[in-house]
Amino acid sequence: MSESDRRKTVIQTGQKVNFVDIGSSFLPAFEKITSVLVVPFTKDGLIVCALLARGIDLPGGHVQIGEFTCEETARREVMEEVRVTLGELKLVKVIQSDYYGSQPEQLTYLVVMTGFVEEIIPNDVYDGLSLRTHESMGRSIIDIDEFVSQYKAGDKNNMRRIVLDAKRMLSGI
Repeated sequence: MSESDRRKTVIQTGQKVNFVDIGSSFLPAFEKITSVLVVPFTKDGLIVCALLARGIDLPGGHVQIGEFTCEETARREVMEEVRVTLGELKLVKVIQSDYYGSQPEQLTYLVVMTGFVEEIIPNDVYDGLSLRTHESMGRSIIDIDEFVSQYKAGDKNNMRRIVLDAKRMLSGI
């Protein structure tokens, strides 16, 4: 979370928040979207993962002030966390959250997107900064099973579903 996040969503210990996968047929108004998660695939089907303090994870984060599309947030997050550029992005799914309350006007959303990596920027090259800037300590390019086995930041079954749904969205893997 940074000062430029549009909406702060830090789940406190003991706080109960419900997340509901509502599929990809509905994209909420952008102002209701708090976060974007990205599943970046190489052409040979490997995932580019971020190495964070909490362990291996997918790149993603909060929508920031001044961003106007999910794609803009997704592209910024993958550049910050794993230093790759992506081709066409596809919507994988929308996940509804009752973090701010359960009334319809209080619901917010996390959007999951996927795309193929176009360029992997060397760790030591990006505006003179190393990959170890921002919150990421680097990247790992691994297969789905290896990623899920190393994933500790949340529910492994939910993450496996997200990654497999993303893989299905991209033809040719």
